[in-house]
Amino acid sequence: MRKLICILLTFIIWGNGIAQNQIISDSDIPKLDSIIKSLEKDYNASDKPIFYSLPQTTGSFFKIITKDPNTFLLKLKLSDNLEQLQKQFPGLQVDTDLLVIKNTYINYKKERKLDIKSFQILNNQDHNITLSFNDSLNQNSITHFHSSYTSKRNKETTIRGFYLKEGFKSSIISKELSDWINYTDVLVKPETSIFYKNEIAKNKFKNHKKTIIDSLVRYYELKTNKPLYKKGQEFVVRRNEINDWQSKKEKSADSLYANDQNFKSILSQALDYAEKNKVSNGDLEDFTAQLISEKRALELMRQNRQVGTCSFDNGPIIQQQRIANLSAKTQNWEIFIKSFLNVMNDKVSRNVNSNIASNSRKTYIEELAKLDIDINKILLGSNIKIEDSIGVHYFSDGTKIAKAYANLNSNKQSYFENMASAIIKDEGVDAFNKLHFYNTLKSYQYFIKDSLKKNYLDKKIKDLIPFLPNEIKSRIDNPHKQLYDLLFREKEELDSFKINSSMIAHIGSYSYDGECWEAKLVDKDTDGKIIYDLIMEIGEDITPLKNFIDKKEELTSRVQQHSFLQKIINDNRENKVYIKFITNKSFVNKKNRVTKDMPQELVNNIDFDNAISLYVSFPNRKHVRFVLLNNQNLLLLGIPNNFELPGYKFEDLMTITEKSFLSTSYKSFKLFNEKGILLN
Repeated sequence: MRKLICILLTFIIWGNGIAQNQIISDSDIPKLDSIIKSLEKDYNASDKPIFYSLPQTTGSFFKIITKDPNTFLLKLKLSDNLEQLQKQFPGLQVDTDLLVIKNTYINYKKERKLDIKSFQILNNQDHNITLSFNDSLNQNSITHFHSSYTSKRNKETTIRGFYLKEGFKSSIISKELSDWINYTDVLVKPETSIFYKNEIAKNKFKNHKKTIIDSLVRYYELKTNKPLYKKGQEFVVRRNEINDWQSKKEKSADSLYANDQNFKSILSQALDYAEKNKVSNGDLEDFTAQLISEKRALELMRQNRQVGTCSFDNGPIIQQQRIANLSAKTQNWEIFIKSFLNVMNDKVSRNVNSNIASNSRKTYIEELAKLDIDINKILLGSNIKIEDSIGVHYFSDGTKIAKAYANLNSNKQSYFENMASAIIKDEGVDAFNKLHFYNTLKSYQYFIKDSLKKNYLDKKIKDLIPFLPNEIKSRIDNPHKQLYDLLFREKEELDSFKINSSMIAHIGSYSYDGECWEAKLVDKDTDGKIIYDLIMEIGEDITPLKNFIDKKEELTSRVQQHSFLQKIINDNRENKVYIKFITNKSFVNKKNRVTKDMPQELVNNIDFDNAISLYVSFPNRKHVRFVLLNNQNLLLLGIPNNFELPGYKFEDLMTITEKSFLSTSYKSFKLFNEKGILLN
C-alpha cells in the first residue's frame, strides 16, 4: 500500500516539479558574483588551516549469535587474536583485513555517539557499530570494540564488533586538498540553518484546524475554476488537467491581485496570520513571492519544512529549489549556497530514501557553473572526508559529485579525472579518501553516457587499483573475500566452484527470513547452464557448504535426467536453471507461500517431500519458477505474460489472473511428466 501511495505521490508532485526548470535567473548572476568576489577576498586573506583525516586503522569485524554472551565476552577479553576465538566458537563470523574508521557525532537527541565502521567493496559487505561516547573509548590501547543486542523473542544475543591490529590514527591532509576544503568552508556555512526550529510546524498534521490560509487557497481555487474530480476519471487525465490549471497560476494570481479586492484582502490577512503564527503553505509562499515580497516569502518557506513520505517524494527537493531560487533573488548567499548544494546532493528530509530515486534527480550543476565561482574547489573540497566533530564543514555525496562532473564540460571532467587519479596515487593520502575517490570515479564512469569514454575510464580505473592500500585492493581482487573468510574451514571445497555472487546478511525473502550466507555457485569447467542458488542459515552455528555438497550430486542428476526440463533449458542458449538450496534442503514452503494460491485439490494430490525448488532464467530478464517433485513430475508456478513452453502456448499454461492497480500477474500450476505431457 505504501508503494502505491508513493507512486501516486510521484505523479502528483511531478506536476509541481516541472514548474521549477531553473534555480538561478540570469538577472541574479551579477549580484551573486559580487558576493562570491567578496568571499574569495576573505578566502585569499585567511590563514591556511590544518585539516586531519578521519581516524582509521586496519582490523577485523566479528559477529556471533549466542545464548551465552558472558562466556564469549570473557574469552574475547582474554584472547590474543580472533583465530583463538574461532577455534572455541564455531559460530563466530569473522571478516578480516578491513579498513576501519571511527567518527564522533551528536545525534538528534543531542547525545554524543561514536561510530566505528568498515565499507562495502563489491560483494564484501560493510559493517558498523555505534556506541555512546566517553573519553575512555579514545584510548589507542583498546584492541576491540563491541555492541550487543538480546532478542526478547528467542533470548539470543548478537554481539558485533571490531578487533583492531593497531590504534586509530589521523594524518594531516595535504596543502592542495586543504586549500579546496578551506575554499569550501569560506563559501559554505553548514551551521547555517535553512529551516527555523518550529514546534508548531513540527505538529502541523496533528488536529489541523482550518485557518485563513485555507480560506485563501479555497478562494483562489474557486475563482480560477480548479477542475473538479469526476467519478471514474482516469488518473493520467486528472493529472494533466491539474497540471494545465497550475501552469496558469502566475497569470491567474496577477489578475486576481489587480482586479479582485477580496483576494487581495484575504492574501494580506493570510500573510499576517502566517508570520505571526510561524506557519505557511506552498500557495501562500508563491503568492507572497510573486505579489508582495520575495524576502517575506523566503521567511515563510523557512518556517515550513517538508518531510518526504517516501524515496520518490519530490516535495522536499522542490521546496529547496524554491528556497535557493528566492535566496538568489534576495542575495541571501548563505541560504542560497547551502540549499543549492542540498539540491545537488539530494540532501533533504525523507522518511525513506533509495539510490534509484536519488540517482534519477538532477544536480543543476550547470547553473552553479555559470557563476564566477571555482566549481572544482567547491565540488572537490566538499568531497574530501575529514575529521569534523563540530560540524563546520559541508560534506557532499560522492555519487552526486560524480554525477555533477558527468554533466560539466570536458575541461572540468578532465580536471576531475586527473585529480581523482592523483589522490589515489598519492602515498600521503589516507586510505579512506583513496577509497572514497576511487568510488567517486567509479560512479562518474557510470554516469558518463559516451560508451567510448566509459571504456577509457574502465581501463583508467583498473590501472589505479595497484595504488590502493591492501585492505581495499584485496577486496577488489577477490570480490568474495568475505565469504572465504566465513567458510575458511572449507576453502578447498569452495575453490571447486566459480562464485557468481555472494552476500552475508539478514534477509527476508520468499523462502527464508533471518541471518544467512548466500552464494550463487557454478561448477568450474562446465557450460554454466546450472547454477546453485544457496541460502544457508547462520545462527549459533554457521551452516557449512558441506550440507549442500552432500546433496549436490542427487539434485544435479535429477535436473539433468528430466527430459522436458532439459528441453526447456536448452531451448535457448541464454537460458539457465537455478537450483535453490536452503540450509539443508531444496524445497521450502515457508508460511505456505508456494502452495497458498494453488487449487486445494492439486495440493492434496502432490507430495512435496524431497522436491527441488528451481527457476529458469530466460532472455529479457524473465524468471520462471518450477518445483521438480520426487516422482520427477514438474510443477510450473507463476508465469509472465505471453510466456510459452515447448509445445504449449500462453493460453495453455495460464489458469489464474491476478490484477492490481499497477500490474497483472499470472499463475499456472500446470503439472508435466518427464516427457512434457500435461497431467492436469
